[in-house]
Amino acid sequence: MSQQLGFKENLALLLGRIMIVIGLLPNGLRKVVAFDMTAAMMGGAPPVLIEGRLFPAGPPLFYFPFPELFLAFAASFDILGSLLLIFGLRTRSVAAFLAGYCILAITIYHGNIGGPEDVRAILRNLPLVGALLLLASTGAGQWSIDGWLRNRRK
Repeated sequence: MSQQLGFKENLALLLGRIMIVIGLLPNGLRKVVAFDMTAAMMGGAPPVLIEGRLFPAGPPLFYFPFPELFLAFAASFDILGSLLLIFGLRTRSVAAFLAGYCILAITIYHGNIGGPEDVRAILRNLPLVGALLLLASTGAGQWSIDGWLRNRRK
């Protein structure tokens, strides 16, 4: 953004980045904690019962040939992307990349709609994609590393 933002706008962008990270970071941490089980599911293992629900609830559109590798990248995207967003470094490109990544994940894991759980998962994730797209278009604001770097160049 080329114009100076006021207190309210900078506060809103900071709080928005924090809330986006609250949606992304737990996904990355969950992938790390349940790495073996998630990788097995990504590779085509049969569903398992977790807390009374099947995981995964339905089959994805396709299975990954090297699930551990893809899962490591996915966890890295969630965790590193969250850290970059929270500190506001390369915010526009990171947010655009994460929005595309989220759309791809929604398509792979919930695109084969098998019931209301898949519809709920899609509806639960679309606001995150929308917030990432807004952040990609506005940037992080002045209360970020991007803002600090921009002010330093002036």
